[in-house]
Amino acid sequence: MLTRIITSVVALAVFFAVLWAGVLPFQIAIGIVILIMLWESYNAITKSRGVKAAGYIGALLLMAGLYFNAITMALCIMIILFMICVVFTHGRLSYREVMSAGFMTAYVTLFMGVIALMRENMGLVFTGFIFLCAWGSDTSAYFCGTFLGKHKLIPHVSPKKTVEGAVGAIVCVMFLCMLYAFMMEKTGHSIEEINGFTGYMKIGAMGAVASAVSQLGDLAASSIKRDANIKDYGFIFPGHGGFMDRFDSVLFVAPVVYYYCLILLG
Repeated sequence: MLTRIITSVVALAVFFAVLWAGVLPFQIAIGIVILIMLWESYNAITKSRGVKAAGYIGALLLMAGLYFNAITMALCIMIILFMICVVFTHGRLSYREVMSAGFMTAYVTLFMGVIALMRENMGLVFTGFIFLCAWGSDTSAYFCGTFLGKHKLIPHVSPKKTVEGAVGAIVCVMFLCMLYAFMMEKTGHSIEEINGFTGYMKIGAMGAVASAVSQLGDLAASSIKRDANIKDYGFIFPGHGGFMDRFDSVLFVAPVVYYYCLILLG
């Protein structure tokens, strides 16, 4: 437990330093994290160096596509790369293995890339909602499940998760988001789109939806780990696993919060 706490404190300190460093340093950090997450994911999917190479090239293309607003072209080229891998690895690798790596490349790169887009287009305050919803949901579910949990949620995927923990997390994150918005307003970080009662209700609704999606992301990552017969994706964070283990819920939350804010709060 002490190791987990120390790791969390150090990781959070580094995270906030990068978040406040500016748009470009943050985008570079996100790019590095994406590549590490893919490395962890590929190790659970395939041993083929060719498939992994195609994945890294595809990820770089997708990141460039997001940055230069050419994502359709980048995605098409990435798909072609993996189809080439299917042809040249035929008889040695199953196409399912190649396509799984391709899916993870698109999934991790695009969903994490949304965080960089939000930091650039909507600013620091709105970007904070992504991590508040994801990590707030994880923490709330843990404590609500520990003290109130009686009914298992999906035991064959995650034996420790409970219905009470899931519902408690949704309620807690809903209020956390409204509290965060209120604190930002009071400290001079004006969020014009959420002024007034109706605006705060929209933020609360976003928190509830994001928490539900966050838990789905965590369960999806757990399902993959069980099929791959691994406990953690990585080992970078002592007591916590790797980046994929820490960002599995962030992955799902990022596009939900981004498009929610873009469409409903814009």
